[in-house]
Amino acid sequence: MKKFMYIGLFFLISSLVLAFFKSDAWIGQNDDIGQQPVSSLILENNKEGQTAGQTKKSLGARPILPSPVWVIGSYDKNGRSNAMTSAWAGICSSRPPCVAISLRKETYTYGNILEKKAFTINIPSESQAAYAAYFGSVSGRDLNKFEVTGLTPVKSEIVDAPYIKEFPLILECKLKQTLEIGSHTMFIGEIMDIKVDESILTEDGGLDLEKLKGFFFLPGRGKFYRYGELLGDVAALARKIKEK
Repeated sequence: MKKFMYIGLFFLISSLVLAFFKSDAWIGQNDDIGQQPVSSLILENNKEGQTAGQTKKSLGARPILPSPVWVIGSYDKNGRSNAMTSAWAGICSSRPPCVAISLRKETYTYGNILEKKAFTINIPSESQAAYAAYFGSVSGRDLNKFEVTGLTPVKSEIVDAPYIKEFPLILECKLKQTLEIGSHTMFIGEIMDIKVDESILTEDGGLDLEKLKGFFFLPGRGKFYRYGELLGDVAALARKIKEK
């Protein structure tokens, strides 16, 4: 009798364990969350910087990350200055120092960069947000944006492209490589020089973001948001975690 009771108990425990491993409660040991049989991942711990019980919501595959606001300067084949705003942009190499911008083939700047093998990146402050919005809303094929805005194009002495005199931070870039991705083509530019207003530098010659007062673009919302507040020194912040 006891033998059958033990056998029954064994099957009962086995069934419960199997049901547990098949349920969404099992996260398993695989580091790839995408391979784990969970419908949602809930943060159960309430450590510093985390929210207890916060459920992640899927937003699908779309570009909604905050992006820098860069105005790209270029010459067309007739030598006319043009500027357009691009948010699909960022640093892509340290040695050599390079940046990447991604443009649609339909843009006027796309052909300009291929023609001249150069471009500038002009980073505005928050007081120049309206110019950045304008540069991204009209095409240089139809009008001269510098005449409309009254801003001053300055011919770079290093690359075959103009920069905007009134903007506080300028990168002069030589086209290094292009990459077809999909809807956009990535232009990789090697930074040949950086020009900056002295008013936005720290005492030791670094960039002071609180003085620059730059801003981000939020895709999907069509809005600009300022940045620049200091959160802390990276090494000091890291030590807070290492020393726990």
